[in-house]
Amino acid sequence: MVHADLIQSGGMAKWFLSECEVYINGELDVRRVRKLRSGDKIEIPGFGTYTITS
Repeated sequence: MVHADLIQSGGMAKWFLSECEVYINGELDVRRVRKLRSGDKIEIPGFGTYTITS
């Protein structure tokens, strides 16, 4: 998410996940730490949709 300029720190991630819904590959995810792989699709309503590339 740093490259998308949305979240710059773990503390910000914790707050963001408590306030916003984040979907990974179509499933709601509330974990602060998750390994993302090339091809994973992240959707954040109100912010956009992002696809992880290598």
